[in-house]
Amino acid sequence: MKPVEEAGSIASPGWDGLIRRVASDAASHAPAVGAVLDTLIAMGGTVPVEHGLGALPRESRELVGVLRTLPCLAAAPRAEDGAERDRGADEGYGEGLAVGIAADGRTHLVRLPDGLEPVAVIRGATPAAARRLAAALDRWRSLRQAADAEREEIRRWLAARDRAEVDDRLAHLGHLLLHMAPLRTFVGDTSFTNLGKGNLPGRSVAADHEASVLRRLRAEPVERWSAEEAAFVGVCWVLMASGPQSRLEEANGMCLDLPWLSDFLAERANRYGLRPAGPAGKDAHDIDVLLELAARLAECRAGLLREGRTFYREIHGASLHKEERLLPGTPGHRSLTVGGHTWSMWPESAPSTAHMGRHAALRVRRAPAAERSDTRALTLHDLLREVAGATRSDVALARGPRDLALIDEDPASALAFGTGDFYCCVVAGTEFADRRRGQEPPLHRILTAYSARMRFNSWHYLPHVLGRTDQERDDWFFAPTMPDLTHGSQWHHTGHVKFGVRHAIRVPFATTLGGRDLPGLHDLRLVRTTDEPYTLRELETAVAFGQVLRAFHEDAFAVCRDAVTQFDNAWFRSAHED
Repeated sequence: MKPVEEAGSIASPGWDGLIRRVASDAASHAPAVGAVLDTLIAMGGTVPVEHGLGALPRESRELVGVLRTLPCLAAAPRAEDGAERDRGADEGYGEGLAVGIAADGRTHLVRLPDGLEPVAVIRGATPAAARRLAAALDRWRSLRQAADAEREEIRRWLAARDRAEVDDRLAHLGHLLLHMAPLRTFVGDTSFTNLGKGNLPGRSVAADHEASVLRRLRAEPVERWSAEEAAFVGVCWVLMASGPQSRLEEANGMCLDLPWLSDFLAERANRYGLRPAGPAGKDAHDIDVLLELAARLAECRAGLLREGRTFYREIHGASLHKEERLLPGTPGHRSLTVGGHTWSMWPESAPSTAHMGRHAALRVRRAPAAERSDTRALTLHDLLREVAGATRSDVALARGPRDLALIDEDPASALAFGTGDFYCCVVAGTEFADRRRGQEPPLHRILTAYSARMRFNSWHYLPHVLGRTDQERDDWFFAPTMPDLTHGSQWHHTGHVKFGVRHAIRVPFATTLGGRDLPGLHDLRLVRTTDEPYTLRELETAVAFGQVLRAFHEDAFAVCRDAVTQFDNAWFRSAHED
């Protein structure tokens, strides 16, 4: 496992640094057209090529395929007054096609946004190739017109719906956007996002803010919407009908149109075992047919959950693309026996993860009453040290509420909690602690930063955990319900950038305390600050260990309801100062 820290630094260059690096690297690959395009589309290898292609309009996706087959050359852009006759054969023939990367990470071809400097200009390597490239550009324009016509068809479909139904879907879309992770999608050349100062409601744009495109759409007849706005609403309408609120996040980084939507739903149907997997022929792009398929998918997904199947999401941090998948098996105690790790807390093979959690909680049960709070904290710390070693993680984290009185008292009173009313136990892996010894920032500061962020997350999730989302607090997020396997997470979130969260696993789990089912009150997180991503096998281990933690929390709660006083800033300094 190769560490990425240099001279003690754990930070990444951040999003803007990534965009600059990708543009520079792409330009350096000239005249090799394929290498220039691959570097831009895959953002220097931070996202799969297919995801980068998915961000392009379909006319540009087809054009990229053509460019890979033509003998072409990529050259640095010339000054506008450069004469055609001055161009040498090494720069190619013909008018040329500009390519560039925008600040949002999207590759643009042919028509670059105003102010975007091209990374390279692509021309035919021969006069014949230049003629074929010109024909490909004509095809690009034709497909672009067809896409415009398709979006107009979606607008007519929306205009034919009852306006009350349209307003209801707009309200639901706005509700989801306010309470979920950031969204960045595209329709044609238009971006729809609430990441930063975008045009959708979210962290920077209130629901009633004039910058919110949804606010304006609610006030205007559908006929006055742009075709791109109508397509965005229409595709989101179908997505929202196909599964949980997190379904919208699967559109992150994608260019939305009916062919994309049809392929997306068909792929989900195939994964769920739904037959037929999706519409074919002329029905494949019929929005009414796709809406019916979406409803069937939602029912099928609920059935798979009842059968005990485990969904997870694979996330690519640079594009924010999130893809729901199914674990091939059912995680359990056997998932903890692979990989050759010896679990020191369980010298003998346990019959179940629940047994393992209860066995760990025996420490708390057997401790004198006055020592149970400290014993509970120490045991949780030891559990995280175990799973950090088993998964070769740099850091393991577990969060929860400090005061469990909210279980017995009126849960509404917990809405007044602040971030300090939550804890996050953070444990450094042995190798990571050794690497950070004597470095800046010091280990205790890194762990404290991780802990602070997780406490903030707990505070955000609490209204949803308690089922109190209709109360006075509106600044809440949906509590997570399925595991995440994240690659390249160090580009967007400030804490991830500064403290090197490159790859991560998140395992949320519901705990039943005092007869109350509390989804997302606790979770397990694993972090790597190195270049090596987590594997599916390691995710399965983490999911199984989440079951251990659930049993531990539930069993310890039965004998110890004292507040968790450990894991504050002073605790981390005391535990980890050199």
